[in-house]
Amino acid sequence: MANVKLTKVGKVYADSAQGSVRAVEAVDLLIADGEFCVLVGPSGCGKSTTLRMIAGLEEISEGVLEIDGKRVNELPAKDRDIAFVFQNYALYPHLTVAQNVAFGLETRRTHRSAFVAAISGGGAARAAESARIDARVAEVSRTLGLDPLLARYPRELSGGQRQRVAVGRAIARDPKVFLFDEPLSNLDARLRIETRSELRTLHRKLRATIVYVTHDQEEAMTLADRLVVMHAGKVMQNASAQECYERPANRFVAGFIGTPSMNLVDGRLENGVFSAQGVHAPIPSTIAARSCALGVRPDRVRIVSRNAAGSIAATIAAVELLGDRTDLALDCAWGRMVARIDADLAAGMREGDAVGFTFDAAHAHLFELGECGARIVI
Repeated sequence: MANVKLTKVGKVYADSAQGSVRAVEAVDLLIADGEFCVLVGPSGCGKSTTLRMIAGLEEISEGVLEIDGKRVNELPAKDRDIAFVFQNYALYPHLTVAQNVAFGLETRRTHRSAFVAAISGGGAARAAESARIDARVAEVSRTLGLDPLLARYPRELSGGQRQRVAVGRAIARDPKVFLFDEPLSNLDARLRIETRSELRTLHRKLRATIVYVTHDQEEAMTLADRLVVMHAGKVMQNASAQECYERPANRFVAGFIGTPSMNLVDGRLENGVFSAQGVHAPIPSTIAARSCALGVRPDRVRIVSRNAAGSIAATIAAVELLGDRTDLALDCAWGRMVARIDADLAAGMREGDAVGFTFDAAHAHLFELGECGARIVI
């Protein structure tokens, strides 16, 4: 395996109407050997373009890309020793599962067959190569549980099975780096969860270097050793999933990472009290008075009596039952807030009920104003 290093990597598309469009801007990123790195962000944030530049499917406009310490900016995709798993799986419909898994190995053999024949007399070497390919396909099939499917064609497989075949084809080549472009987006919710678990288990077995793109932040947090949150072509935060959740670098990351999203309210902090729309809440802090945004995770919101001391008056706008948890949408002077509470505590609560809420100030966040306002250390 290998590490992947991006130094000020950018992508600019020429556009006759607008002059040029910058899709990716000055990305600095070091992905360690054996690391599972997930690029996550909304549609159009530049994550797939970044992945395609690593793959060699998009030309790099600026900066340097290195794989295993070697600059590869001008190296064709076929010579980078990477495997790309596409969103639509890209399986060959006329080939069986076994043939699809073996495809990359067969292609490599075809390219060197003339050379092998010239130096070895041909037949014996080709037979030995065929045996090696068959053994590799068998090994990969056992790892991914594909043995019962080897004689089937893609049209005879479920979405989850096709995904495993696409992963198997990539593994069979034993590349330096694996690249995944939203590979689970075509699966239903249950299969996505199952396949996520399979991918993590597979990564632990292979200790492979993986760069994975998704717009699903829950999927990203579940899989990533390192999470790279992108927005408008820029890296917003590069850290562990836990770090991004507990200490988001800015307001965008705070709102994007976490389900439901963090509650965010614009207001002012002064003398350890946050105020917005005439409602006040204590936020222990010694920082100077300033306008800022308050962020509170839904699971830090507590439902109390409307008359409880220090509570903020609200009306339940919606109740979403999630099995062991319940999400309450609350309308209050601060706008719409969301509370995630245990289902037992939500029993009997209905839309239109008048309630109060508080939150754990020790776990509150402050951000500078603006879409990407930086986190303020309290």
